[in-house]
Amino acid sequence: MKPTAGLVLLLFTVSQGVRGPCDARREGALCYGQLGQEIILRLMDKTPARFILQKKTHHVFKWLGDPSTIPKRFSFISKDATLKITNLAKNDSGHYTLLIYNKAGFELENRKLQLFVEAPVSSIHVVLRCQPQGQQLVTCSSTGGDNLQYSWWLNKNPLQQNDIFSGHVEKYNISLKQDISGRLRCSIRNNVSEMSEEVCLPCVFINCTSNGTVISQWLPEINQTLCDNPILREKSHQSKNYLLAMAGVLSGMVILLITGLAVFFMQKKKKRDTKDEEELVYADVKIVTQQRRSIKAREEMEVEYDQVKFSERARPPVVMNYDASFYAQVRRDR
Repeated sequence: MKPTAGLVLLLFTVSQGVRGPCDARREGALCYGQLGQEIILRLMDKTPARFILQKKTHHVFKWLGDPSTIPKRFSFISKDATLKITNLAKNDSGHYTLLIYNKAGFELENRKLQLFVEAPVSSIHVVLRCQPQGQQLVTCSSTGGDNLQYSWWLNKNPLQQNDIFSGHVEKYNISLKQDISGRLRCSIRNNVSEMSEEVCLPCVFINCTSNGTVISQWLPEINQTLCDNPILREKSHQSKNYLLAMAGVLSGMVILLITGLAVFFMQKKKKRDTKDEEELVYADVKIVTQQRRSIKAREEMEVEYDQVKFSERARPPVVMNYDASFYAQVRRDR
């Protein structure tokens, strides 16, 4: 299946002819009329006694003060000196001469004017085609209209030449850079009408399957709905900017996390060192306490020993009966 480009938003503006009369009171005036429509020409400030409007040497309209002499397709309003021509045809275009006379027939003024009859813009069609490298080729066309003029607008602002990869803003087709996104509007106009149409940018790279068919190419963003099981949808500039922004945010969060962990572990280490110092002091006190207890124990033991000694001293003395003869005997033996 071959995917086709689709339009997201259509906007048509049609101008039917030029509103109001064309001011032909000055020399060399240019007046524009729409094919098949009517045009009103303001020829003079006030109606003279006589005047003739001729094309080349042919008298197109002659005013002699009698409305009955007015030809078909023409009507003259003497109050404001305006001439209306209906059902304009291509051969109505050309150079005209206005000759103004007084009652005596003397020529008072000889003035030139030009009339252009143009076919209006009959249709407009904008097509977005995505190029292999991501460039966006946009074509704006019409099936009718004379002297067509093209203009491009991006997000309601005039498209700039530096946004274009190739082409020109006054041409019917342009190639936009890959990073251009938003609503692109093409306007086709001439002197009697105007039409415009919008298309949504950008092109995106779609890599997916659609009804069992693999799609792997640059397509307008709207064609993402073709995918059954998207594999990869890589947007151009907008997606890249989003990813860069997200990467920056994540990097900042990682830095903050690392900093927080470092502060946490430093505080934890500081608390552990303080605790170790407190335990060392407690150990010293404990040793001193044990020494005191040992001294006290020894004192208690000595007291008990003294009591034992005292109890031995308290025994009645053993009286030995010495035999004086025995002692004398021993002395002799020595």
